[in-house]
Parts: sequence; structure tokens; C-alpha cells
Amino acid sequence: MAAQTKSGKSLEYALAVAIYDKINNGQRVTIQKDSSYKNAKKSFESYSKIEQEKYSKAANSAVNHIVTLEPRLENPVNDEEIMISIQSDQKGTHGDVRDVLMVRAKNSWEVGFSAKNENNAVKHPRLSDKIDFAKQWLGLECSDEYMKGVSKIFGNARLLVKENKKKNHKLLWSEVPKKIEEYYVPLLEIFENEICSLIENNKNVASLLLEYMIGKNDFYKIMKYKAIVTIQGYNLHETLNIPSNSIMPQNKVPKLKFPARINHIERENDNKTIITFDKGWQISFRIHNASSKVEPSLKFDVRLVGVPPTLYSHNELW
Repeated sequence: MAAQTKSGKSLEYALAVAIYDKINNGQRVTIQKDSSYKNAKKSFESYSKIEQEKYSKAANSAVNHIVTLEPRLENPVNDEEIMISIQSDQKGTHGDVRDVLMVRAKNSWEVGFSAKNENNAVKHPRLSDKIDFAKQWLGLECSDEYMKGVSKIFGNARLLVKENKKKNHKLLWSEVPKKIEEYYVPLLEIFENEICSLIENNKNVASLLLEYMIGKNDFYKIMKYKAIVTIQGYNLHETLNIPSNSIMPQNKVPKLKFPARINHIERENDNKTIITFDKGWQISFRIHNASSKVEPSLKFDVRLVGVPPTLYSHNELW
């Protein structure tokens, strides 16, 4: 397991345990101990006791603040049971970025956390000649021109792999002399052109693109750094910060607005494109090879580099 994946899973486990300990105050609360939970626990327990304590302290600090925003966590409506679970990674590919989920099923209420350890990445989608990214991300369809373009780029990658396989050699991206010029740059160019084409044909591209990247459900993003944990509230559908009967949240998590348009698309360098929306949103797409060996796909590291000024954000020392 990659170090970043292991650290993220460990934070998920620490958050699940922290919220259980915090709200287990006489109400009915259960942790779902399925394979996702067990994998996260295994990652957490692979660290030293000192490192485990750091994760637990950060998680406790985050949870202590979030219960002031979400009174339904500690105060059930009609004594409804609350179920805590760690979601599978597959949920993210279908638009749900929440890692830890708390659900009161009979009340149709839930709240979730996205856990990040020392990073603020949003998503890591792939581009390849086998992926129609518009269909996967937006429910639309890429043009024939785009699919032909990616087929040419990744067809060359397949040819390189095939030629080196005959020589019994596993080709690495570091051995490709013009990786930037022949793969990164042309792929970004046809990606940018396709986004522009999609905008011309569908007025909802801006909101659909943002929703795919940050998730279809409202959530709290919890980012653990050295000595500080940052909590952000992504309240686009107004499902966060809801009172529990007469008990009100101690702080307000403002509703955020979806963008209505893309203002411009700008190339920052040979491997990064910045898309700027209205309403204060800005997203960076950095292309990179996810694997050291050459394969017919490349990956985006997607990050929010601009957010609305109304985004709820709070830092807690741990």
C-alpha cells in the first residue's frame, strides 16, 4: 500500500473511533466493522504507538469541533440509532468523496467526513483512450475528435510497451526521452479543447464538473497537518449544520453556490491546467504518470486552488 494511501486510511480509522467515543453517551451507536473498517484499522495499527497517538489527537480535535456544528450527532431525534461506517474507495469513483459516514437511517439524516493526511487533493481521475471522461465525470459524451486524439497518444504508449516487452524489458516513464512533449502537453491540449467544446454544447458543464470533483454529497473535509487539523464545510445542498429539535448548531456553516459558468482555462505549465469558474471556484489539473512503468493512461492530481470566501474553514490545534 502506498504511503499516502496508508496515512489516509489511518486517519479514517482514527476519525471513526473518535466520533464513536465522542457520541457514545448513552444513545444507540454502532461502528460497522466490515472490510473497509478492517483495512483502515490495519493501516492505523501498522504505525508506531507514537504515530497512532498523533492520528488520534488530530481526529479528536476535529471531532470535538464538528459536534458543535452538527448537534444531531450527540442528540438523536426520537432516540434513533446512529451507524458509523468507513466507505469503500469505490464510492469515490461514483461521486461520493466521504470516507467516514454517520447515518440515522430512520430519520433520513447523515453526515460525512473526507479525510486527508497532509494534503488537500480533491480527486485523482485517469485519462486514457478507453475512458470517455465526459461520460464518467459529467454524464455527457466526449467528441470523436477527442477520442481519436487520445487514441493516438496512448496508442504510441502501447507500441513502446510492446516493443520493449519483446526485449524482455519493462519500460519506465523515466526512460521515455520526450515524455512531456509527446504525452503530457498534447494530452492537456486536447483535454482543454474538449472542455471548451463541452461548454459550448451544454450550459451545465461548470456545475457538473465541480460536483464531480468535490462530490455529490455535502461533507466536512478534515485535513491533518503537523500540530493543526483544518475542518472545511462543503454545504452545497444545505444538508449540513441542521438543528436537532430545539438544539441549534453553535456556529453557522454557510450554503455554498455552484458555479454557473467557466470563466477561463489557462495552462500554468507543461503539466498543469487551471480552470477558473464564477462564484469563487478554481481547480487545478496536474497530469502525471501514476505508475513508474509506462502504461496507456495518465492521472490527474486535482486540487481546489480557489474557493468561495464563504466556505466554512476552521483550524484546531492538536
